[in-house]
Amino acid sequence: RTRFRQFFKSISYCDLISQYTKADKKLAKWAFNIVYTRGFEDGYGDVKIVPFGDYVSCIDPYLSRSREKIADSFRHNFFRRPQFNHDTNWEIQGQYDDQGNYYAYTTYDVPAGSPLRMTYTAGDSSNPSFLFARYGFLDESSPATFCKILIEPVTQELVDTGYSHERMLFYRGSGEASEEVWDVLLYKILGENNPEHQQILYAAHMIGDDDTKQALHNQYYSETLSALKSHVDGFLAELEDLSNRTVGRDRNVHPRLPIILQHNEFVKQVFLAVRENLNYK
Repeated sequence: RTRFRQFFKSISYCDLISQYTKADKKLAKWAFNIVYTRGFEDGYGDVKIVPFGDYVSCIDPYLSRSREKIADSFRHNFFRRPQFNHDTNWEIQGQYDDQGNYYAYTTYDVPAGSPLRMTYTAGDSSNPSFLFARYGFLDESSPATFCKILIEPVTQELVDTGYSHERMLFYRGSGEASEEVWDVLLYKILGENNPEHQQILYAAHMIGDDDTKQALHNQYYSETLSALKSHVDGFLAELEDLSNRTVGRDRNVHPRLPIILQHNEFVKQVFLAVRENLNYK
């Protein structure tokens, strides 16, 4: 949503687009979603649409869709149920040349008749919410999910401390929070209450001084635990409110509603496990 708002605002500065088109928010959403869900990142901060590139089957850690024939793929592309298996052996890797041309090549000697698959996530199975939000698929076998802690502004120090959707995780089975969750929360708390200690924490983190880091964690443990509990309780309340808002909605008008609720239930169960674990600390 934030990216779309930024995109919609930015097109007002583009001279190549008519004023009529710039004002068409529905059209802008369509264009944004086409690029966002069908584009390939080029490694230089840009996204490009590759003709026929999307016909390569997607693979792990989230999904693998067998498409034996291009025509069959075209007819059924949006209706097949994805299969999840967390394998990391994909057959196709892509790259761009200096002119922006996209080249797809095999990663090993692929036997005749084998599927040609690529990955959108480079083997990272830690954040099913990303795949769901971007491509509309849900992997309920994922071992963890992003903790949903959002901090603004995102500074380089915050990133260095571990602020990342791929690293700040809540684990489904154990209800544990990753080390980065605790580090980032402590960094945020210290920034609001003791900037001097915040810089000591940051320096210790950067040089690998685990003793100093642990001493600060011990000193501010009650504050960090309280903040984490408050976040978990607040997010669970938000999920409950979102679910209540869907009551009575026509599924024919909102066909994506069932999988949205399924995703929210997955996240809810992870957060409940984390809350139970925190209550024992």
